[in-house]
Amino acid sequence: MKVSNVVVAIVNENTNVPIKSITTMEVLNIGDVSAVVNRVTIKAGERKTLIVADGTVSDISLEVVFSEDFAALAYVKKIEIIYKKLVQCEN
Repeated sequence: MKVSNVVVAIVNENTNVPIKSITTMEVLNIGDVSAVVNRVTIKAGERKTLIVADGTVSDISLEVVFSEDFAALAYVKKIEIIYKKLVQCEN
């Protein structure tokens, strides 16, 4: 049996990580610096849906790149990623 679990991840540096069996994904920029997530620009305080919950399952490579405009200043780089992942359950 497969179930869908909610996963919340916080990213605060440039990263590129593969994620498998995703059914939906939303990204919130809770920091002070703009970021590009999989070629989508997300400004501070914005929220974007990257994978719509339409019944399909996706494997993605999540790429997060923060703006370097404020690199010398003490601005917070923080992205919250919320997604549902299909997990195989054994009974």
